[in-house]
Amino acid sequence: MLFQAEILTPANTPASSPIETKVAIYPGITSRIWAGFPKGCYGLAHMQIWHSGWQVWPWTPQTSFHWDNHIFTFEDRYPITVEPLEFVVKTWNLDDFYPHTLTFMVTLEPAPPPEEVRELQRTLEALGILRGA
Repeated sequence: MLFQAEILTPANTPASSPIETKVAIYPGITSRIWAGFPKGCYGLAHMQIWHSGWQVWPWTPQTSFHWDNHIFTFEDRYPITVEPLEFVVKTWNLDDFYPHTLTFMVTLEPAPPPEEVRELQRTLEALGILRGA
């Protein structure tokens, strides 16, 4: 299932006070993620994707996607099996004149049997990527 958000981010939106857009989803495991930046952003508009209080993408904490006329797209298997069933997309815009509309999309596959989910969660917890649920 595909979930999408178009996020208008006004000019002069600081990283310290980003726009936070909730994207409601169903339980499952992510399969593909897109973070899109229209022509004219010039790397001034930024995006992070969070779940349950943790930055999920980009994986490196305190970094963000930012570019011009580019769509970041990649495969990743991240389990969403417990509340909150949503991603929080944080955007900010250092452009001092123009607003920018950024696009976030994610596809989710149905949740696998519970044991497979528990094993994947244990692996992510061991790697320090996911907090104990």
